[in-house]
Amino acid sequence: MKVDSREVLAKLQGEPAPLTWPKLKKAFVSKKSGVTEGDLREALAAEGIFAWTKPKNSYWYVDRPAWLETEILKLSERKALPKVAVKGAGKKEVEDAVARLVAAKKIVAYPAVEGKKKVLVAVGGHDTYWAYVRETIAEKLKEAGIEEAGLEEKIWEILPTLEPEKDVPVSTSRLRRALGLTQVDKKRFDEAALRLREQRKIYLSQHDHPLGLSAEDRDLLIDGKDGRYYVAIARREQ
Repeated sequence: MKVDSREVLAKLQGEPAPLTWPKLKKAFVSKKSGVTEGDLREALAAEGIFAWTKPKNSYWYVDRPAWLETEILKLSERKALPKVAVKGAGKKEVEDAVARLVAAKKIVAYPAVEGKKKVLVAVGGHDTYWAYVRETIAEKLKEAGIEEAGLEEKIWEILPTLEPEKDVPVSTSRLRRALGLTQVDKKRFDEAALRLREQRKIYLSQHDHPLGLSAEDRDLLIDGKDGRYYVAIARREQ
């Protein structure tokens, strides 16, 4: 009985990373089923599944260059990249992937705030680039002893208008939408909220199981920088 090639493909599509040959064999090859290593290799070939050299002798439904380009695109959509590094990928293959993305006009090289270097941003990511500019300048002002102001005041003033009922906490995602903030403003928003808490102006409601959330859902919360994440905000009585 030969293994169903579609079953092998479905297995690999459900994996977050390539599977090594020993793991594939464990999943499909057995005397009981009558499936041999040869049957499995035929199934891989039938579905055009890609062999990877990193991890050694492994297989996935996406080839390595395409995977690497996708990872770099994800990074460049979230933030401007002065440097590009992808876990598990070498410097040369990352540079080659970046060159392909630039040539395909999927990412753009914008001027860095300082010097002649460039930062990489996904096409259409103007907000991402300006968030990088603002953040870099804010850091330099902070080094000079000048703190950026404004967002704390906006949070403080808008909270009462968003309360479903008086003194009921407002979700972080709702507050961010009301302020017109995007994902690229996350760090600035989180830091402003944490400063307000330090000033004893607000309460933050902690999420019970943040590690059970996806990375995307966790990014909607306030990162407390200490392993805690916060899901809602309420003003303290002054």
